[in-house]
Amino acid sequence: MPKKSLSLENRIRQDWDKLSSYEQQLADVLLAAPGKLATNTATELAESAGVSKATTSRFFRHLGYESYDEARRQAREMQNSGSPLYLQPLADSPSIEHIVQSHLEKEIANLVNTYRLIDLQQLDEMASAIAKARRVVVLGWRHSYAIATVIYRDLINLHQDVRLLPRTGDSLAEHLAALDPQDIAICVGLRRRMAILDSAMGALSELDVPMIYITDSLSGKSVKHAKWILRCHTESSMMFDSTASLSGVCNLLTSLVGQKVEKSGKDLLSRIELTHQWIDELS
Repeated sequence: MPKKSLSLENRIRQDWDKLSSYEQQLADVLLAAPGKLATNTATELAESAGVSKATTSRFFRHLGYESYDEARRQAREMQNSGSPLYLQPLADSPSIEHIVQSHLEKEIANLVNTYRLIDLQQLDEMASAIAKARRVVVLGWRHSYAIATVIYRDLINLHQDVRLLPRTGDSLAEHLAALDPQDIAICVGLRRRMAILDSAMGALSELDVPMIYITDSLSGKSVKHAKWILRCHTESSMMFDSTASLSGVCNLLTSLVGQKVEKSGKDLLSRIELTHQWIDELS
């Protein structure tokens, strides 16, 4: 693989034996928290590793970077992509009180900023479209699949035909080919999206299936396929993206669907609750 396509960590591991002891000292610091590269100057990074600025310059040249700035641009791209390695908090030893307070403030900000973005007319249209659809398909991959599962779990209480994709052992085409404009697809695409998401949404577009796209503030190229878009703030003070606003928005959307379903939907929920009692499956 060409060196320019390798991440910082892979370059370090590949060239470890060629590095001097001082360069290995700097490498240890970056392997522990590569996000430092995105935010620190060369001088700051050298000081944190206890090496000279000249050593820092040589280190990045040995790894195949033209300059420190080139390496830092790559690190910032990794941060923007959502890599947990690059999103670790950089404070050396914050107190647990500081960590919890910062986390709470960021979660609240995400909720507030997300709800401010919501187009109320479009939200109402989405809920109506889901309630009236012949079939609802919910799609998501990786951590987006967890959010898709939450939506699915709520909607199966309200709609006669809801499907969660992908399903183990099936090809995607086997399910998408049966859809048409009477149906609706809810697609979840958070950063670090898999390429199959855009392919699936492209196919749904060819089939004229209306789509709701639930995504983060970066959204990605798949946004062009969707009829409706819900953008959620997912920034975090820690290493993993926040899902607080996603949970809130999904709960809001499915609850609005519950208000709009016709008698058949309400009858379904009643039958589900009665069946729970018959088979005594919930405590």
